[in-house]
Amino acid sequence: MPQSVAFCTAPDTCLPRSASIVWSITRRARQALHDAHGSGPCHRPAPFGDADRSARRPREVCEGVGCVDLFMEVWTSAHGAMHMRFRPAGLLPEAAFAYLTSSARSQLAELNRQGRVARGGVARPQRRDGTVGRIAVSCEDPWLADVFRFLLGYTASPGPRADAWPLDALICRKNAWDGGGRVPGSGAARDELRADIDRCLRVVREVAGVGWLHDCLLLPLANRGGSVSVPADDTLRLSPAIGENDDALAEGADAVLRDLLDRTAAGAGPGAALYAAVESWLGDAPRPAAWEATRRDDIALRRLAKRLVSDLVQEKEAA
Repeated sequence: MPQSVAFCTAPDTCLPRSASIVWSITRRARQALHDAHGSGPCHRPAPFGDADRSARRPREVCEGVGCVDLFMEVWTSAHGAMHMRFRPAGLLPEAAFAYLTSSARSQLAELNRQGRVARGGVARPQRRDGTVGRIAVSCEDPWLADVFRFLLGYTASPGPRADAWPLDALICRKNAWDGGGRVPGSGAARDELRADIDRCLRVVREVAGVGWLHDCLLLPLANRGGSVSVPADDTLRLSPAIGENDDALAEGADAVLRDLLDRTAAGAGPGAALYAAVESWLGDAPRPAAWEATRRDDIALRRLAKRLVSDLVQEKEAA
């Protein structure tokens, strides 16, 4: 039994429910471990979940590939964080399980960042400051900035060994970017994307130097596929064919959600709590057009907040 249950206020209901939620959130990550070891799909129910409350079902394969270890690491962390935040005398409120969901996703994102760093890549390809931010801003063409961030994510992402850049994946990505009809695998399309990559890497060399290019892009590409890693859960990553992880969006969503829950728990209304949480996260940054239009409309803001809470509840129940 995990240590974090020592202060669980309602173990008979909290443990199976929270275990099932985290088991679902970590499905993609756990399956990646099975795939890396060639052990096939993971069909076992969640340890301590509704179908195996005592966690006594045999799981030799899952334990051997690290599937159970990953689940336990995320679950105990998220479960402990939830109880540190919510300490009711009896049953936990619905907001507690939304908080657990957010905490579990944050833990997965952190494991993913650690994996990228362990493979020689940058921790956060989507960051807007530091060297990564300077390079992205220096790309005059927004498409090249997107290519740069994609390459950062690709080189340090889990996957098979790669001897070259994923041109066909980039072809599909550029088609989605500009609505083009390039044919993956065609010589003309591949030549176009090679030229885009060359332009992108030229900016990297000019802004960060040859050493940074080698250490953060070329070397991780050469070493790709050399170790097993943990991808983020389904909601935090693009298609495996793309191989990019947009942590910036996930982190922002988690930060806003946590602040929203804190404010509603303190007695603020959903609309006011959402407004304050988003404004706090944005800080001095320019307001996105969609938010600028919404934040001044009290009715629209309340409706958005209620939809958010409703979606969280539905997602938690589905898990």
